[in-house]
Amino acid sequence: MINRRILVVLLLSIFVIPLSAQSFDDAIKQMKTAISAGNYSVLSDLFSESVDLTVRDTDGIYSKTQAKGVLKAFFENDKPKSFQIKHNGSSNDGTVYAIGLFVSIKGSYRVYALFKEMAGKAKIVQLQIEEEL
Repeated sequence: MINRRILVVLLLSIFVIPLSAQSFDDAIKQMKTAISAGNYSVLSDLFSESVDLTVRDTDGIYSKTQAKGVLKAFFENDKPKSFQIKHNGSSNDGTVYAIGLFVSIKGSYRVYALFKEMAGKAKIVQLQIEEEL
């Protein structure tokens, strides 16, 4: 009986862990594509219902809709040239982060995104776009 329980737990972990990892990988790829194109709409689709957002001098916790407006203004003024993910990883608390470099027609920005799994999907809970020094 105990061996069956252990087997069931092992089988479940084999299938569940890769699914969540895949979800994070897909979300990071979507974020990369959206930022590269300056597509604030697709990027905001990845947000949780509220997001801790820093874009240049704008900083606060915003609803998904408010954050979309902040990003729209940013991308309209800073048209993208390129975006590269420089590093990503995970923390013990189950979050995943990605750090990248966004180059626009006006300058370079460090991008930090923190993802958390919510209802089986990877969502951005924190996004920082700050000028590269």
